Amino acid sequence: MTENPAGIPEPSEQHEKLLEKVGEWKVACKYFMNPAEAPIEAEGTDHVEAIGSFWTTGVFSCEVMGNPIKGLATTGYDPKKGKYVSTWQDSSNPYFFYFEGDVTQEGELVMEGDNFDPMSGKVVKYRSVEKIGKDERTLELFIEYSKDNVIKILEYEYTRAE
Repeated sequence: MTENPAGIPEPSEQHEKLLEKVGEWKVACKYFMNPAEAPIEAEGTDHVEAIGSFWTTGVFSCEVMGNPIKGLATTGYDPKKGKYVSTWQDSSNPYFFYFEGDVTQEGELVMEGDNFDPMSGKVVKYRSVEKIGKDERTLELFIEYSKDNVIKILEYEYTRAE
């Protein structure tokens, strides 16, 4: 990472990739509450802003089964760790979620974090898989209770709003 004359680092290609998410998005949400039942579907929005050239913040809103949910995601690339880093907080629970990861050869941003699971009352591995395109994105979130018990808990399909 190089610096400009003022000592501020120049953004890397990883930082520039994140800026593709900046804008207004419509979100088709699916929540998998019970594997034996169809997912709960909802519509939402995501407003993503850049904080300089290094970070994005996304403000997500939707209503699930009559309950409004608002969430805040921060995402950046930590050049010391050589990983993408992200946080998540939302109005449906009091827990802070942290993730780290990288882009796969297939172009997916895969991030993992050991976070508290309100359903089991334990710290478990969460894994997100995000595909970022110019006008479309997808996000899947999984919880790994054990190597043999991985559950998809949500799926979002984003379309850039006109």
